[in-house]
This record gives sequence, C-alpha cells and structure tokens, in this order.
Amino acid sequence: MENDGRSHGYAALGERVAGILEAAEQAAEDIREEARKLAAEVERDARLEAERLKTSLTAEAEHLRTEADEYARDMRLAVEAYAKQHRRQAEEEGREIVAAAEREATTMREAAERTVREFEADMRGQQDELRAEVRRLEQHKRDVLERLREIGALVQDALPKQPREESLPADLNRRLPASGS
Repeated sequence: MENDGRSHGYAALGERVAGILEAAEQAAEDIREEARKLAAEVERDARLEAERLKTSLTAEAEHLRTEADEYARDMRLAVEAYAKQHRRQAEEEGREIVAAAEREATTMREAAERTVREFEADMRGQQDELRAEVRRLEQHKRDVLERLREIGALVQDALPKQPREESLPADLNRRLPASGS
C-alpha cells in the first residue's frame, strides 16, 4: 500500500514536470511565432518604406531633371535673343550654363540613387539581424529543452530505484520533441 502511495506521488510529480515542460515548450513556440511575426512585419514595413523612399527620390530626381531641362531650354532661348548683338559670347555662356545645370542634375540624381542603395543595404542588414535573432531564440529553446531533460534525469536519479517499465527521462524524452526541432 505504501508503494502505491509513492507510485502515485511519482506519477503526480511526473505529470507536474510534464506540465511544466509542455508550458515551457509552448512559451518557446509562442516566442518564436511572435519573433517570426515581428520579423515579417518589420520586413514588410522596410520594403514598403524602401519602395516609398525610392519612388519619392526618383520623382524628386525626375522633377529636378525636368527643372534643369526647362532651365536649360529657357537659357537657350535667352541666348538666341541676345545673340543678335553678341552671338559668339552669348553662345559660349549658354553652353556653360547648360553644362552646369546638366552636371547638377546628374549629381542630384546620383545622390538620390546612392541614398536609395544605402537605404536598401540598411534594410538588408536589419533583415539579417532579425534572422539572427530568430536563430538565437530557436537555439535558446533547444538549450532550455535540453536542460529540462537533464533536470528530469537528475530527478530520476534522485528518486529511489524501483522496478518500473519506463524511467522518468525516457518518459520525458517521449513527451518532449527532439532537441533538433
């Protein structure tokens, strides 16, 4: 009879340990799922922001190019009107102004493109960091599960030896997923 009470106590202890392990596994799964959701959300937001910034910078560069083209056209017209009296000097000044405007437009477009590339590189870096964090969390889960198995083995070793069909560590290993998952 005393053996029945002890067996019942061990069974209750095993159930409590299994409950704790199941709760820990569920918490780890919840953390991983939350990390995946956060990573997906950050990645989506980063893509949207990169696309918005790229569109904005492209539109701004196009606008600057249009303004530069309009400015160059206006300058050509002014030079032609002035050229009646000072044709040679006015043509040279007009070419210089157009070249400067084109260089400025090119410089602005290159700066905008460089900014877009830098932003995209930053986003890739953030995505890499998020992936590394997910891997770290998964490794932490595996470590926690392994520690829980070790605790189960220690608890089994601490219990008086009794003939049983199954040991507590074997029972835990049967109930917990393999540490490779």
